[in-house]
Amino acid sequence: MKKITLILTVIALIALNLKTYAQEEVPKELLLSSLNSVAHLKLENEQVTQLMDYNRGFVDEVYEILESDKEDKYKKKSMKILAEKRENDLRQLFGKHKTNKYLKLMEDELRPLGRKNKLLKPIMQH
Repeated sequence: MKKITLILTVIALIALNLKTYAQEEVPKELLLSSLNSVAHLKLENEQVTQLMDYNRGFVDEVYEILESDKEDKYKKKSMKILAEKRENDLRQLFGKHKTNKYLKLMEDELRPLGRKNKLLKPIMQH
């Protein structure tokens, strides 16, 4: 009986430790709404529409990476590549000045999400 209790205790401790190290899930809708919060930038309606369309595809790509079976090291590298591609795409859409303002705003906006899931950090850095 003592052996069974000891084994169950060890299994419970291992399970708790694994749960502690797991990345917290950030809802897809929360990331998308954070990326779309651009009221401070004074973009034209057409630009806002273009950004929202772009962000929808971008978030799909982010979650494709996050939900993959790859190692975290691979996911982090993929996120960095995706972030660079995004910055270049945004520069083509809005120009350098507005893109820099947007990315700076997103750095602040996404910080809480980066704390929940460390793999999101590359997409929030400027």
